[in-house]
Amino acid sequence: MELVRTEQFCNAVDKNGEGILDPSAHLTCYKVGRPVSVVRPKVISTDQFGELELNVRTRRTELCVPTQEIGGLAEVKRVEIPSLDHFELYVAAETPGKRTFEKREVDLEDQFLDETVELKKPVRLGVPTDKNEEGISDPSTHLTCYSVKAPRFEKRDVEVANQFGEFRLTVKKPNMLCVPSSKQVVTDD
Repeated sequence: MELVRTEQFCNAVDKNGEGILDPSAHLTCYKVGRPVSVVRPKVISTDQFGELELNVRTRRTELCVPTQEIGGLAEVKRVEIPSLDHFELYVAAETPGKRTFEKREVDLEDQFLDETVELKKPVRLGVPTDKNEEGISDPSTHLTCYSVKAPRFEKRDVEVANQFGEFRLTVKKPNMLCVPSSKQVVTDD
């Protein structure tokens, strides 16, 4: 698998004052340089916003790997959780004719942002992935990612490290909020 470029930096965030389970838990997502055709299943995604039927349209060709930020962390509530898994992000959209996601505002607070943003619609499904036979800590936890309409954001650089080395990323603006979810494949009976 060839990693082409960095696509996303996923930051731990406090949503609506719920706290951050692990402020050091970040993901860096890389575009993968190979087209892949996949079965296009329908899935039921269940998260804190409810249950939605999603069409998984195509592989997004992004691999997200656990990443640590180099430097100090903001003082936030911390609870021990298992290490983060690797995830592959797939393009996903609501199944027409089924329950639709209702846009909503959420308050987000992290080291970069303390704002209210609008969640618009589900756009990705993150599937835990066993990369290079490293295993999966929690095969039941997926990610459902929603597009975000965010206020103006001043871009900044962050120093990060992951299994591919240490490097500097420029954080431009939030464009998605990913929340833990479960998934069930819908079978056509």
